[in-house]
Amino acid sequence: MVDAFLGTFVVETRTNFDGFMKGVGVPDEYIEIARKVFPTTEITKDGDSFTVKRIRPQKTTSNTFKLGEETEVETIKGDKVKVTINMVGAQMVTKGENYSVTTEMDGGKLKETITLKGHTLTRWSKRV
Repeated sequence: MVDAFLGTFVVETRTNFDGFMKGVGVPDEYIEIARKVFPTTEITKDGDSFTVKRIRPQKTTSNTFKLGEETEVETIKGDKVKVTINMVGAQMVTKGENYSVTTEMDGGKLKETITLKGHTLTRWSKRV
């Protein structure tokens, strides 16, 4: 199941982007710029380790983890949080204090539901 997430994806659509960004404290001028950016996500696997790389014009982030082990990741806002990532059925579920991400394949697209400090953003990315 995990192999379904491997590959390169580009954000195609998202819901509650502005509300999410405002809710987590991103300044309006950054939201205006970020609204026009559709990041590329590369998900790779090396042995038991996974790497999720987010490529944006202004910054690229890379988080490496092993399923079931606590690790520190950089959030969409740039904060560092400790999380544990597990497979729950066909979903990769990331949980930390005030932070969660559910990643799944939905109609051939990568669907990520991100909740940070009680605010939720959902984005769908097409495989490239």
